[in-house]
Formats: sequence, C-alpha cells, structure tokens
Amino acid sequence: MAFNIQTTPQTILNSSSTGPGSWYRVHPSIRNITFQTLQTGSSVGVTVASTSYIEVSNDGTNALATKAATIAFNGGSPQSDGFSLDAHYEYVRANINSISTGGIQVIAAPKAPL
Repeated sequence: MAFNIQTTPQTILNSSSTGPGSWYRVHPSIRNITFQTLQTGSSVGVTVASTSYIEVSNDGTNALATKAATIAFNGGSPQSDGFSLDAHYEYVRANINSISTGGIQVIAAPKAPL
C-alpha cells in the first residue's frame, strides 16, 4: 500500500508502542511540512514521557543517520509539540523511540506549493 503526503494534513503515526511508522512519499512540489506530535496518557494529568523522531529518506528504505527532528515529552498529559521541515526529501516517517504510557499521534501538514 502506498502512503503519500500531498496537500492536506494527515496522521502519519498513531501508536502506543515503540518502533517506526510507514514511509510516506512526499509530493515532488512540496518543500515545507509541519509536523505536530501529541502524546496522551491513560488519563488526564498523568505524567507522560517519550522520545519520538521524524526521519527522512531519499529511497524509502534507509533513514538518514541524522534525524530531521527529535521530539521529547516529560510532564502532565496531554503534551504537544512540533516543528517545520523546510527541505524536500522523497520520504518521511515518524519513529517512537520510547514511550511511558498512553499513545502518540503524529500529524504531517504540508504547505501547498505556490
């Protein structure tokens, strides 16, 4: 199954366990993508902790050694953070390195080309 990032925001990972999500191919005309990561604990106010990566690739198989972003949470639930990638890579994915409780959702929102 092919996963693509084109013009609308979409969830690229929604998981409660560690490991990488699927590779998403980025439309060739999209250069800027904003990623928002949300961690929700098992109940409101519970302490959550996690580390997630946004990884990029030009072949959709091998992630570059340097992560595009590292997003870390440690505090009361829910936690949210994000960043913007202003470079074109053929593929992107989210990868949960560690998680204490609850689930993590990563949304990719591409900026439409001019």
